Amino acid sequence: MEALPNPRDLVDGLPGGALGLGGGGLLAGMIVVAVLANQGTPADREKFNRSIEQFFGNAAAGIGRYVSGRELVGEPRSEATWWTAGAPLPDDRATETPVEQLGADPGAPAAVSLDKPSKVRRALHVIAAPFRLLFGALAGLWRVLGVWHRWPRAARSAVRLSPIVLAWAWWRFPAELELALIALALAVFAAALTSPAGLGWWRVRPVWTDGQIYGPGVWVAARQILRLEDKEPRSRWLAVPDDVRAEDARIVLRVPASWIGGPEAVTAIERIIEERVPGEWVPQWERTGKEHYVRWTPKPKPVPRPVLPDYVPWKSTGDPRSVFVGLAIQGDYLVDAVVQTQTATPHWGVAGGTGSGKSTVLYIPVVHGRQNGELIDILDTKRNSLAEAEGFSGVRVHKTVRACIAAFGEFLTSMMAAEAAIEKGADPALRAALVPRTLVVDELPTLIKLAYTWWRYGLKGKGTPPFLNWLSIILLQGRSSNHRVVVGTQQFANTFFGGTMERAQIGTRIAVGHQDRVSWGVAFGQSTPVLKYDTEIPGRGAFADNRQDPEADYLYVREIQPSYITPDVAKLLAQCAPAPAWFDAGEMAPWITPELLDEVNQTAATGAFLPGGKYGPPSLPSVGSAAAGGITGGSPSSQHTTAALTTGGTTAGATGAGAELVPAEAEDQDEALVETYSLAVAFERGIIPYKAATIRTYFKRGEKRGIKAPEGITDGQTSFYSEEELKTWLAEWHAWQEKNNTPAPRKAAEADKETEGAPNG
Repeated sequence: MEALPNPRDLVDGLPGGALGLGGGGLLAGMIVVAVLANQGTPADREKFNRSIEQFFGNAAAGIGRYVSGRELVGEPRSEATWWTAGAPLPDDRATETPVEQLGADPGAPAAVSLDKPSKVRRALHVIAAPFRLLFGALAGLWRVLGVWHRWPRAARSAVRLSPIVLAWAWWRFPAELELALIALALAVFAAALTSPAGLGWWRVRPVWTDGQIYGPGVWVAARQILRLEDKEPRSRWLAVPDDVRAEDARIVLRVPASWIGGPEAVTAIERIIEERVPGEWVPQWERTGKEHYVRWTPKPKPVPRPVLPDYVPWKSTGDPRSVFVGLAIQGDYLVDAVVQTQTATPHWGVAGGTGSGKSTVLYIPVVHGRQNGELIDILDTKRNSLAEAEGFSGVRVHKTVRACIAAFGEFLTSMMAAEAAIEKGADPALRAALVPRTLVVDELPTLIKLAYTWWRYGLKGKGTPPFLNWLSIILLQGRSSNHRVVVGTQQFANTFFGGTMERAQIGTRIAVGHQDRVSWGVAFGQSTPVLKYDTEIPGRGAFADNRQDPEADYLYVREIQPSYITPDVAKLLAQCAPAPAWFDAGEMAPWITPELLDEVNQTAATGAFLPGGKYGPPSLPSVGSAAAGGITGGSPSSQHTTAALTTGGTTAGATGAGAELVPAEAEDQDEALVETYSLAVAFERGIIPYKAATIRTYFKRGEKRGIKAPEGITDGQTSFYSEEELKTWLAEWHAWQEKNNTPAPRKAAEADKETEGAPNG
C-alpha cells in the first residue's frame, strides 16, 4: 500500500507566488472594506459598521460554540453537560414517539414456532449471519451518530477539533498517524461488532438522573407561568435533585420578585410538581424574605397505624385515683387507657349489648378499688354477671330489686353522712372511720325498669318513685365524699341517669362491641365520627375521657382493648386486706348517725327502703351470702324472707328511723313482679286487638271521653303496661263504645288500615 504524501512536500510543491498572492489578496480585501466603510451618509456608514461588528461577533460566537461542543444553531436538544450525556428535552421531534402509538397497548409477542426448521433454512441462516452482523454493526454506529446532540460536550468538542489535531499529526508524524488511524478504525469496528446491535457482548445502559428526566418538563411549564424569557438558564431558577426518592430530596423554584402570583397561579405552580414529578410533595412558599422561592419536600411517610393486641393483661397503677382499663390507640402510638377518678367528673361507665364484654370490664373497678382499700357494692339483678367477685371481703353483691334499692339508699345515706363527717366541727371519730366506697351497677336500664315495675305493680305506688332520683344525687355529689359510681349499661341515654347534667358526671365512657348510630351518639355526641374497629374481637371498643379531639371540635374518642381480668379476679381479691367487719357483716356505715339517718329520710325519702324498713330487706347481704329475699330480676318471685329484729351496728338505728319503718317482725316482703309489655308486644301476644299506633290514638280519644289511659312505666323511649291494666282500659273502651252505639269493628279496621305503616311502640 502506498504511503501517505508528506505534507512538507505538498507545501514545497506549491507555485512560488502562491503565498505572496494570498497575502496580497488579503491586503486588497481589507482596503476594499475600509473604502466601503467611508462611503455614503453617516447613517449608512454607522449601519455598515454595525453589520461588520455583528458579522465578526457572530463569527466569534460560532467559533466558541464550535470549540465548546455546543449546538451551532438553534437551542440545545438535550440536557447534556460538559462531562455527562443528556436526556432529550421535552417535545424533541427526533426522539418522540409517533402520536398513533401514544397510549397504545404493547403488541402481543410474536408466536414462537415449535417446528424444526428445514436444512435449507438453517443453511441460509448460517450464510446470512456475517451480513447480518455487519449491517447490525453499521446500524449501531449510525444510531450512535444519530444521538449526537446527547453526547457530552467534551466528546463533541473533541470530534470537532480532531481535524486540527490530525492535520498537525499528519504534518509532524505522518507514518505514526497512519498506524493510529488504522488501529482506531479497527477498534471502532470491533466495538460496533460486539455491541448490542452486533454480537451483543456488551451493553451500555444510560443512567439519567431524575434532574435530567423531570427537570426539563418542569422548567418548560414553570417558565410560562413565571413569565420568564426563553433564554433564561434553568440552572438559575430551578433545582431538581438527582434522586427524587431520597429522604432529603427537595425541589426549589426561584420566584421573580415582580411576579404577583394570585391563588390560581400558585395552584398552577404546585400542580406542575404534582403532575410532572413522581411522589407526593409538600410545598412551602417563601415570599417575605430577600429571596422569593417555593420549596417542595417529600411528604412524610405515614406512620404505620398501631395494632391493638387481642389480649391485654391488667396491671395496677399504684394510684387509687388512676384505674388502668386497657390499651388504647392515641395518634400513632399505643398508650395506657387510664380512668382518672379525681377529676370534676369522677364516675365512669361501660356500654354494650348482651355478650359484648361490659360485665368483664366492670371487674376492673372492683379489683382496683379493693386493692386500694375501697368498699365495693355490686348491684347485679342478673345474679351471676360478676360471680367471680362474690364471697370476698369488701365486696357485697345485691341480686334482687329490693336489695338493690336498699343498697342505693344506704349508699346515698353514707355519702351524705360522709359529707357531714368531714365538715368543720364534726366528730373526729366519725371522720377517722370514713372509707372510700364504689357502687358498681350492672345492667342499669334493666334495674331501673325492674325497680319501676316493682314500685308500680308490686308496691302499688303512685307517681315517680323516690329512688329513681337517688342515682342522680349520687352522681352530682359523690366526688367530694369519695363515693363513686361505675355503671354498665346498654347505652348512655339521659333517661337512665336522670338528665343531661347527671349523665355528664360520667366522665369516662367506654363502648364495647358493635354500636349503632344512636348508641354512639348518646355516648360520644352526634357530631363525633364513628370509629371503625373489629367487633369480632371480644371487648374491642371505644374510649373517651372528656378530652377534646386535638384536630376538631368534638370528643376525643380512641379505640381501646380493655384488659381481660376475669381469670385473675379471685386471686387478686384474695390478696387484698380485709374490709372493716361492719361491711362484711352487712351493716350500714358506722358514720351514719341516727340524726343523719332521719335527716336523709326527710330529704330523700330513704327510710322505707333501707334495711329493716317497710319496703327494705331485713339487712344488707353479708360477705359470702347474697340477698335471697325480695324481687329478682326475672319472672315473678315467690321466695320468702324473715325480717330480723336488727342488723347490728348502725342498722339498728335504721330500724327506728322515719315513720315508714316498722318493727322487725315476721313481715312478708315478697310481692309478685308483674310482667309488662310494650304495645307492639301486647298486640303480637293477643292482649290487645289493635296495633300500637292505633291504640295510642285511642288512648288520646279516650282521655277526651273520660277514659283514663293506663299509666304504665317507661324507660324513656318505650312505654310498658301490665296485662291487667291494658285489659281494664280495653273493657272501659268497649263499654263506652257500646253505650254510645259506635260501630267499633269498622272504625278499628279503618284505623288499622290507616296506621299500617306506622312504627310500633
